[in-house]
Amino acid sequence: MSRVLTFATTNIPASTIKTLQEESIIPEYAFNLFTFIHSPNQEEVQVKGTPPAEDIVTGFQDQSDAEIRQNFYQFLAGKGTMGKITKVWFAVLDEQSVTQSTIVLHHGMKKSLWDEIHAEVPETPIPGQYEVCDDGNIWWKWRVPFRYAWAIWNSISSCDFEVLELYSRPEYLGSDGVVDAETCDKIVNGELNDSKGMV
Repeated sequence: MSRVLTFATTNIPASTIKTLQEESIIPEYAFNLFTFIHSPNQEEVQVKGTPPAEDIVTGFQDQSDAEIRQNFYQFLAGKGTMGKITKVWFAVLDEQSVTQSTIVLHHGMKKSLWDEIHAEVPETPIPGQYEVCDDGNIWWKWRVPFRYAWAIWNSISSCDFEVLELYSRPEYLGSDGVVDAETCDKIVNGELNDSKGMV
């Protein structure tokens, strides 16, 4: 089972972590996806899906996306895929996470792979909130409710780019920056029709 390395850019109460873990595994086939790293020099992380019993006192206070990505790369370089930590996802908990019960999911892929997949239509725009980094990777990010965090990870990991595009559409992004994951999830599960007919 994959695990998503999860950073905090502010101190996070244990109660928030517990809520994340409980709400994100609502699908009956889900599992505790998130494993937590507290500081840049942490030797190991808990990968068995057990949430921290104490508040997270973070060593990544107020770090930018670029700084968190660098810490992510450094951890992978030192630990590899320890505990099946995925190389193409990480997550961030921040101040909004505590007040909104949301988490920011980051997903990456090689820009060269994107170009290869879309070679027949090279002008295909990259959807959503993303950054093309100097190392040649595209990194998307979505702020999503805890309740839908596992479902979104699973849908994007398991399906085609049409699902990534669905979750990235501006019409499903609230004024608070949170994805309308409930609507998107219903489209993915066939409970609602996709207005664009892509999913």
